[in-house]
Amino acid sequence: MGKIYLHLDEGIPQFVCTECSNCRSLLGISLCTVQNRGCCAYFPKFELYDIHKMSKTHEGLKLLDMIRKLPGTEVYNYYIHAKGQFDEKGYSKFMQSVRASEFELDDKTVFFRTCPFVKPGKGCTLPVKYRHYICNVFICSEVIERASDLELYQVYTDACSSYARWIKWENDSLEMLLREKGITLNENFEEVVELLKDIPLDQYEFPPLPEIQIESGFSIGA
Repeated sequence: MGKIYLHLDEGIPQFVCTECSNCRSLLGISLCTVQNRGCCAYFPKFELYDIHKMSKTHEGLKLLDMIRKLPGTEVYNYYIHAKGQFDEKGYSKFMQSVRASEFELDDKTVFFRTCPFVKPGKGCTLPVKYRHYICNVFICSEVIERASDLELYQVYTDACSSYARWIKWENDSLEMLLREKGITLNENFEEVVELLKDIPLDQYEFPPLPEIQIESGFSIGA
């Protein structure tokens, strides 16, 4: 029997699932060249709050510089989009095949995308405290369906929703400040980072959550 539990890394919440090492969920299927990548098909967006956290440490600044230099990274006014691999040829061929109808998922590109920070068979290579919050709290539907107490998982969901609203408020506040000063990440990256270094970083008080037991048995989602 597995479990879901809350882990805090310097106050940053992560929902840990002990079943992830044996992932057989629908979103964990990889039909591209990168195998054993789990559900890491998401191309993360690093928003102003994420960049604010990175600006506070030498480690974070080095990581931010690495993210900027990745081949697929695009810097926008108020966020950075780190794009990974997408097997477009494989996807096109797959969509023309009969097999495509076997997968009950509207967006089938997920089977051909790989996050730039995932290491096959190992998982995410970014420190928990610097990941986008979506990556830290995502739990696949197959695991949720096997939770021993769905009402308890709703407590996780509610806590996460409150956290997401707080992060949005932080992002909106920082964006408003940059607009007032007339600077953006795209045109004034270094100036924005220097500004963020001098702004105190608020910490969210994430509530304690009890462990959730997961029933045995795991069938692939397709």
